Amino acid sequence: MTRTEFGFLASLWGWWTFFEAVWIAVLWRSRTRVLGAGVNRTPGVRRIWRKAGERRVDALLTAAERTGVPAEGTPDKDDLVDRWHRIVVGRCVSVTLQMVPLLVVVFPFWWAISIAPNAVTPVWMFAALAGFGAVSITLTAADERATAVSDAAGVVTVESIRFLEMLLMPDGRRAQDSALEVHGKLSARLCSALRAQARHGTFTMPPAVRLRTREATERLIAAFEDGNHRYLFGEGPDRDTAVRDLSRLVSGVLRQSCRPRAQRDSLVVIDSVLLVGAPEPSEADGAVEPLRSRLLEAAGRLVVAVGLLAGAFLFPGGGAAADLLGIAGVAIVALVCPPVREALQRAKEFFGTALPATDKRRRWLKG
Repeated sequence: MTRTEFGFLASLWGWWTFFEAVWIAVLWRSRTRVLGAGVNRTPGVRRIWRKAGERRVDALLTAAERTGVPAEGTPDKDDLVDRWHRIVVGRCVSVTLQMVPLLVVVFPFWWAISIAPNAVTPVWMFAALAGFGAVSITLTAADERATAVSDAAGVVTVESIRFLEMLLMPDGRRAQDSALEVHGKLSARLCSALRAQARHGTFTMPPAVRLRTREATERLIAAFEDGNHRYLFGEGPDRDTAVRDLSRLVSGVLRQSCRPRAQRDSLVVIDSVLLVGAPEPSEADGAVEPLRSRLLEAAGRLVVAVGLLAGAFLFPGGGAAADLLGIAGVAIVALVCPPVREALQRAKEFFGTALPATDKRRRWLKG
């Protein structure tokens, strides 16, 4: 493959990736990224894996009922199927679209190498492909993070389903998996999703409302960890009771989180009846964003900033559009890097105080 052909394919990848980065950044900042928003409007996609989702939900609700969870404590079947289907299909469609620009470069490159195996391929082309792949994977992770911020209740729905399936239907677990490791991993992910829901779901609320929601979530997590402890260390009837208590708690969480996003008009995370007698929550840093999430958020913003700055230089003819892209890129870098943010703040203060003095001096000279 010649340098000109590779440059053309790289430009296609760059423009597609640039618009993807801008799209993810806008939806991230506006908190409007919801998976599967257009699934029901697409007749073909609407039926993909729908039957599998219905069978999965039927088995889950049947197992919960057999454990002792009352019917009013379980989520509505249609709401749960629709919510789960949108999330799963929406994620598959999103990842496919984000991998398209990378495939646009990889397939012609692979075809050119296969038809001319004796041709010398420069090392920088392989390095460029590796860089393209790293950027595409980072954008996919940033899109997943944007979804978790915008639709934290959807993440709780997915993690609740996984935990209930592990708890009530252990036969579906792979033989090589450790039961204790899987249980610990899924319970930790569910607690993390609940804290994220309390944090992101009340982002625009007053501090008192945010504090009250966080306290209710921490109480729920304390009750969940108490039942989890009794499940792991109990035997016989005590273990069966712990399984029933955990099933009721997680089913209550699932019932609240699986409601359609447009119909969510409450910050209730679980029925208060299920928290009667729950232990007091311990001092936890639930309000602090996990380190992995903070690093991923910073990496996603840096990728978006690089895309904006690259677009500012590559924009044909420059002009106001290129200036706006450059300003947006610098602003996103400032959000990630405190020194840049502080320097911009000082520059703003300097010009804000210097310009009025200059105007006064000019008026004094004219007078």
